[in-house]
Amino acid sequence: MTAPALQRFSVNFWTLTVSKVLYRLVSIGVAMYLARALGAAVLGEYATVMNVLTLYLAFGDLGVTNLVIRDVSQDRSRAASYLDNFFVLQLLVGLLLIALIMLTGVAAGYESIIIAALAIGSFGPFFSGLSNAYEALMNAHELFYPFAIIEMICMLVFLVGNVTVVLMGEGLLALVGVTALVAVVRWSVGSVWAGRFSMRVQWRFRWSAVRTLLAAGVPFLLINGTHFAIQRMDVLFLSWTVSDERVGVYAAASRLVFASLFLLASIGALLYPIFSRLLVEDRERARSLYARGSLYLLLLALVIAQLFYTLAPVITTLLYGEAFAESAVVLQLLALFLPLFGIGLLASNVLMVSRAVWYAVGASAAGLLTGIALALPAIGMWEIQGAAAAVLTAETLAAILFVFFAAHRLEMHLPTRRILGGIAAVALPPLLLQVAGLSAGLLLGTVSMPLSLLLIFGLRVLTTQDVTEIRLLLLSRRRTS
Repeated sequence: MTAPALQRFSVNFWTLTVSKVLYRLVSIGVAMYLARALGAAVLGEYATVMNVLTLYLAFGDLGVTNLVIRDVSQDRSRAASYLDNFFVLQLLVGLLLIALIMLTGVAAGYESIIIAALAIGSFGPFFSGLSNAYEALMNAHELFYPFAIIEMICMLVFLVGNVTVVLMGEGLLALVGVTALVAVVRWSVGSVWAGRFSMRVQWRFRWSAVRTLLAAGVPFLLINGTHFAIQRMDVLFLSWTVSDERVGVYAAASRLVFASLFLLASIGALLYPIFSRLLVEDRERARSLYARGSLYLLLLALVIAQLFYTLAPVITTLLYGEAFAESAVVLQLLALFLPLFGIGLLASNVLMVSRAVWYAVGASAAGLLTGIALALPAIGMWEIQGAAAAVLTAETLAAILFVFFAAHRLEMHLPTRRILGGIAAVALPPLLLQVAGLSAGLLLGTVSMPLSLLLIFGLRVLTTQDVTEIRLLLLSRRRTS
């Protein structure tokens, strides 16, 4: 990347990351309150409601967001017409989502309190959809910091709202109401901020253009929806087969792992329009960015996964209390999801922006269908640990296919030797220490990490040149000034 591009990436990365870190911390605080004050059953109900809402939220933009980012990043003269047509499409889809969420609650036979919570929460996907139109245009222009600041504002609303709920001693309905309020704030502030960049809805839409967007967005909808469903199917299957208490024990761990995906996903979102532009302007630079970026993302995912694995008993006890001790085992299993997600992320990105999006759809759909087929048998044999096994199997297949298609369709290849060395460097220290008799806990975590870092550099998985490049990416604002 050039110096201005590095500087823009650095600013975008830090503003987006800080806002999402704060938001996740508040989310963890909500889970702690539910677990400690209201019990596993209420945590299970909350997890069920939020999984239904977020599952529909993944389908809420009908895949058009990725389409708009790809096309406008390559030709920015399309921005105005895309905004008008996309906004109208989101308005209509948002109304449909409210109806579908309610039908899901009734068809699943949920208790009345869960259905009431779904009714309140359904306004979240509606208003989030409206804000998608503005955010897509900003992303296409590689302007992430406005929505990062909006995310901070929403985080403050989320924090104040949930603290108020806790102080008043309220429960499920009030907590879900806070999430809906946050979506309203995101849309309101987002529309005002977008106006500063001359991104205003003029209502100059054409139904033919709306239908064209809808048709062109189908493959993006399928990949986003199926891959998001992989991350949410575990709680949904458990909610149909085990008690709310058991769902709560599982959700205590799964919320930590899936919430931590934001850092990897944020980097992927930042690189998405860059890949779209580079595949048109300079394919060799795109290949180089894919190889190095995938290695760095995998190493970051491996390090986070090791921390979850080694410190699982400490984390679950500290956050939720002794009653959630079993969550530690689930957390250790689901920690493996992070490197699987990391290795497939950029491969799916380049497939989506290179007109090979249907290959990405096939990979994600194959993973989801495999996970669905295994979920009920696995839960029957291993209960909540079986749900984790089904999710991991689904993500493993999807990641393998993403990487395979990227290599054979686009000639995008991974640095295999360095990747295998990185996996060995991070996986071997905790496993060998456990074989030697050291159990999971603070000591295992503090000993494993330094050993892994030494191996990463000793095996030349990372070199001083890599470290310099990473520093430029993250600190280029200072270096280029």
